[in-house]
Amino acid sequence: MRRALRPCAAGEVRRASPYRDAVNRYLGAYGYHETRDAAPVLAPTQPERSRFGSVLVGVDDSPTSYTAVDHAAIEAELRGWDLRLVHVQHAGTARYPARDLGARLLERMTDRVHDYSPTVAVTSRLVIGSPATMLLTQAETSDLVVVGHRHGLAVATLGMTVGDRVAIHHHGAVLVVRVPGWPPGPRFGSRPIVVGVDASPTSPLTIRFALREAQLRGSELVMLHATGAGRVPPDRLDRRDDVVVHQRYVGGDPVTALVDASGKAAAVIVGRHGGRSVGALRQGSVSRALLQRADCPVFLVA
Repeated sequence: MRRALRPCAAGEVRRASPYRDAVNRYLGAYGYHETRDAAPVLAPTQPERSRFGSVLVGVDDSPTSYTAVDHAAIEAELRGWDLRLVHVQHAGTARYPARDLGARLLERMTDRVHDYSPTVAVTSRLVIGSPATMLLTQAETSDLVVVGHRHGLAVATLGMTVGDRVAIHHHGAVLVVRVPGWPPGPRFGSRPIVVGVDASPTSPLTIRFALREAQLRGSELVMLHATGAGRVPPDRLDRRDDVVVHQRYVGGDPVTALVDASGKAAAVIVGRHGGRSVGALRQGSVSRALLQRADCPVFLVA
């Protein structure tokens, strides 16, 4: 294993990891099933809010949605923000008993969050219309949007899922919860965050977001620099804003490097480079490739 992703050495002090504790709480309590037989596990006391904010998550009846809601609840818990659950029904199916089933789904998801993130304030809403369009509309007033990679209502045009469309077209930060091989082993919550670094104008914003996410989680951060065909500098270790930062340099294609790193990461963070158009999506940008191939959740930062 390369030094940039090494575990803490013997005798080295590990930082407190609120993210690891929260992930393990959800994994141990539910095992990512719909049942509610296990006794609730109380969350740690929530720190004071630095400012008011909200996390929005798209909810449906797919197994992936339960995982997305759990990740959204954890993000809201770490930030001290509210959580908004939104379930979208197509206009042609939004009748009883479909509406009733949607309302009960939202109630189940709300109970799930209350049981295992009791400090998080939760609201829910059932809306009618196109899932991607309605989620994008609801997301306009949210600070972070969370979607599952595979949405129960659909693959839209050009083979894009609802999650893909929201992730690409929303103007703010989006977390796409990819779940290959989920649930993971017990060490998932201890993995670092990986951020893709390049020479684009948006890279400083992406790095700031990644540092803040690492601070909230109590995790280490890997800043991955793809050097292409040029010289590959040696890896470096430093510290920024109380975060252990591994500067990792790799040759070749940035997509391949990020996908490879995602197999040992808790999340990958990349910036958008103007890739909101259909043409940009079809050309296969870094963000689009990661949505399809990453082995962990992916943040897209505008």
